[in-house]
Amino acid sequence: MKKHILVCCLLSFCCSFLSAQQIGEWQVYPSYYEATQNIAVGNMVYSLYNGNLISYDTDDSEVHAYDCLHELNGAHISHMAYSNEAKRLILVYDDGNIDLLDEDNAVTNLSSLRDKTLSGKDVKQVTVEGTTAYLITEFGFVEVDMKNGVFGNTYQLDLAINAIAISPNQVFLGTSSGLYICSRTENMQQKSNWKQHNKVTWHDIVWHDNHLLGLTWGTIYDINLAGGYDKRVSEGGTQLMKTSGDYLFWVNNSSISFCTSLSDVTTIPHDNVWRDVSYAKQIFWVSEGENGLVGYKIDGKSFVRVAGPIQPNSPKHDLFYRMRWVGDRLLVAGGINTADAFVNPVTAMYYEDGEWTYLQEMEIPEQYPQFNFSNTTHLVQDPADDKHHFASLYRTGLCEYVDGKFVRFFNCDNSPLQTILPDEPRGLYYNYVGCSGLQYDNDGNLWILNTGTDTIVRFIRPNGRWGSLYYSDITKAILCDDYLIHSSGLMFLNSRYKENRGFFCFDTRGTLDNVRDDRHRLRSTIVNQDGTSYAPGEFYCMTEDLDGRIWCGTDQGLFVINDAESFFDDNFNFEQVKIPRNDGSGLADYLLNGVSVSCVAVDGANRKWVGTLANGIYLISADGTEMIHHFMADNSPLLDDNVLCIAVHPTTGVVMIGCEKGLCSYASEATEAAQTLDYDNVVVFPNPVKSDYTGPIAVRGLTMDSEVKILSSSGQLIWSGTSAGGTFTWNGCNSKGRRVASGIYHIVANNAEGKKAIVARVVVIK
Repeated sequence: MKKHILVCCLLSFCCSFLSAQQIGEWQVYPSYYEATQNIAVGNMVYSLYNGNLISYDTDDSEVHAYDCLHELNGAHISHMAYSNEAKRLILVYDDGNIDLLDEDNAVTNLSSLRDKTLSGKDVKQVTVEGTTAYLITEFGFVEVDMKNGVFGNTYQLDLAINAIAISPNQVFLGTSSGLYICSRTENMQQKSNWKQHNKVTWHDIVWHDNHLLGLTWGTIYDINLAGGYDKRVSEGGTQLMKTSGDYLFWVNNSSISFCTSLSDVTTIPHDNVWRDVSYAKQIFWVSEGENGLVGYKIDGKSFVRVAGPIQPNSPKHDLFYRMRWVGDRLLVAGGINTADAFVNPVTAMYYEDGEWTYLQEMEIPEQYPQFNFSNTTHLVQDPADDKHHFASLYRTGLCEYVDGKFVRFFNCDNSPLQTILPDEPRGLYYNYVGCSGLQYDNDGNLWILNTGTDTIVRFIRPNGRWGSLYYSDITKAILCDDYLIHSSGLMFLNSRYKENRGFFCFDTRGTLDNVRDDRHRLRSTIVNQDGTSYAPGEFYCMTEDLDGRIWCGTDQGLFVINDAESFFDDNFNFEQVKIPRNDGSGLADYLLNGVSVSCVAVDGANRKWVGTLANGIYLISADGTEMIHHFMADNSPLLDDNVLCIAVHPTTGVVMIGCEKGLCSYASEATEAAQTLDYDNVVVFPNPVKSDYTGPIAVRGLTMDSEVKILSSSGQLIWSGTSAGGTFTWNGCNSKGRRVASGIYHIVANNAEGKKAIVARVVVIK
């Protein structure tokens, strides 16, 4: 049985913890912000937040969190249901994977549906009757025997099924073309045995108190199975119909109705945001979206809160488009900088000292009634004030925050930012203000990309005055992602795709008010050192390493600019790193040729963490010639193989990885090197090394490429090696691979020049 983790432990990883995190260890950071579904079972309430599961013990108020590193076998649960007879919870993930969770938190995994090559297998609803779960799909429905943990029959009926309900004698299907009924004694796999009762579009159906209730276009009807008129139960506007225990609930914007019998209905006026409701021990457990999980009791004609809101501190959403470390604060912008962005909620937040802080978002301004407030592309922190932030929105402008509170909004009506549709006839021009790429330079100027307009390069000076630089090369570029401010002072940006795409460099020569003396060049074609030419469809990223080289990601592979200044030369070539085959042929292959490289981050040892779309994440050596790791979802805890962003903490070595399914981290052995070798800055951990510890022993605070020797108390050489950036690791074994005996071991470190040495000690208890 896998270990159950307390949510307070799961979500309280501060930087001091990260610095002591075991090297090679993974961690995930699920979102528990928006409560969408819950099931009350005895003294436990199971609740889904953003597709992630917790349980709440009503007896002692203990909260447990579940994640894919410990108990579960997936991320992002789309549906859950409970069988009282099997005493199991069924969890259906959005990829079709299934877990059955027992009361003692043991998990049985059923992966056949996920692995099956079958169109229309996405699960739309789960209904449990007895020990059988019925999974509604686009092709029909599937049975799961929750008691024995196996799949039952599959029913391919060629019906657009929305819901299923089961009575003692019949099975009902609510479809887009009507209600279908089949006797439970008939062969339900034979479509001819399903009789069409009516032609109404039923969005949901439930069996309650010997009645079949159906929801269609916001109204609930008591369906007359004898063929007469259906009886209206609710007026229009019903958003939720649900059974829990002996109760039937239905909910609209202004009231909650519930009953055990349709002849005795209680309706309570209530302005609500109820997304789901369960009933147990006289408490109504309600999923209230962004308000979390809340427990209510009835007092007269009103609901009174008696528990909650239960909403563990966590990321606001599982959206991680851009991340960056500023000291020990991780800034996160969630969304995606493409046309699909409008479906993503605003997500601007940061992580520090074990807590997630959400920046307060503005209300939709009155002058913009149809304002599409969604999708954060970038978040930056003022280098002169750690309480001052800016966040860009994909299509609506720039938000300013002070002390976490929204203070100002910039768009095409009140700033030089332009809209790409100034003459939009419906007056929605303000929803087409492309904004991204936020970056501060060393002078405190905030650089902004105003995508899709004639003047894309814009900036705000420290005094608040706006400026812009017009370059015809990238005018009207459809989508510009990021700036790279190179250590040489040159400015780079990537124009992602379509018109005027490519890597663009400009040199202001230190005169922001005079564009006439600027140098600038767009390269839409990549030619490598061998003369091989590429015309990428997408130009994803540019990252400078510790040697000043720029690593460039495209949909056709990874390329390097060795000398930033040479980018303007007519005979300039990119480099593609070559990996020798070592098969006697003398041939070599280009590194990651043809792989879509979405992001690159550099760690303290100048190694490159390369994120890809569909191929996970690669760790390569400083020069790119050695592949150190290749993590994918099927060989590691990486949440999925589509990696959007990576941020490496320089002093802890922890690699934060933003995937399409959320955030995870890996504790690497490389950290930022110290400038000088100083005994007071060197840390050995763990120390002492106890008998039950099997991980690496780390020495941090070293200079780049320090030579390290491990000596026994008698002076015998046990192990030696070179630091990765500022960290050296030892596996606690001798040169023969055997665990060393208990004792005190000396750690002798010399800087790369051999001009200074320090001695530290570590105690090993075998």
